[in-house]
Amino acid sequence: MSLTRSILAGAIADREMLFGDAVTNTRTGRKFFAEIQPIADMELNAALGRDAREAVTFHIRDKVAAAEINLNDQITVDGLGKFTILRRSDNPISSQVEFGAMKITDKDK
Repeated sequence: MSLTRSILAGAIADREMLFGDAVTNTRTGRKFFAEIQPIADMELNAALGRDAREAVTFHIRDKVAAAEINLNDQITVDGLGKFTILRRSDNPISSQVEFGAMKITDKDK
């Protein structure tokens, strides 16, 4: 790994500890940190006839934890509730794996 990539990886790890949310994979019980990016077009989704529930993108740096996440797994975020994983994007150049997820509501139970 180049010096630049090592410095960048260290900066991302520090940011994750400061701004990341504590997450638990309910299937495996593994706990890790993720940065959560809200997807704000809920009104547009409703107007287009799509599901209007809260959608987010999880940015996960822990490659081991990310490898254990399967589509349709449920993950719990402290203080935010449960989400179902709907998609995965693993760009080998990026230091993070991205997962698209939708919040689980009472009607899903």
